[in-house]
Amino acid sequence: YYKYGTVQLAVTKSGGKITSIDVVVGTTRGREYAGVIAELVPAAVSANGTGFGNYSGATFTTEAFKSALESALAKF
Repeated sequence: YYKYGTVQLAVTKSGGKITSIDVVVGTTRGREYAGVIAELVPAAVSANGTGFGNYSGATFTTEAFKSALESALAKF
């Protein structure tokens, strides 16, 4: 949970690399931010983790996504 909603992710890894990230729950503040989480998924897959920049104007959502991703990756 974060200031503007909830982010919950399911991560699949193969050979030590993230192969897919499914957004189980991804709520944000208002419609203008609705697509932010979907845009963060390919960035995280490409970076193989949280080593990517913040989405401009959606810092809280980006940080919540990264936190959820770190939590999911810690289970591997």
